[in-house]
Amino acid sequence: MHYAIVINLDYASYPEESCKALWQEIRLRMMEAGFRCDGRIFTIRRDEVEACQLARDVIENIEQHMDYHNKRIFRYIKEFYGFDMSCTTNLLLPADDSILLEDNLEQDA
Repeated sequence: MHYAIVINLDYASYPEESCKALWQEIRLRMMEAGFRCDGRIFTIRRDEVEACQLARDVIENIEQHMDYHNKRIFRYIKEFYGFDMSCTTNLLLPADDSILLEDNLEQDA
């Protein structure tokens, strides 16, 4: 099972330099924890409970070891949620009902 964690920072409310530095730290720590990064989505082969707890642990660990203008890291985070990748639909691919399969089995005559 693939599980995904989405993290988006609040670039509108905080300095871009601070958000960029924080994002680099989040990305590095999430990847060290076993997540694969694809844009702002981190994926891992774990169940929901394990993946969410691991992601929370990573973020809380960053907060314990870093000082971002004396503010909590969660203030910088605009979105922080998870979802099961089996629930996603890739809109770059054709719809399932538009895929036609041909039966090319040759029959012995």
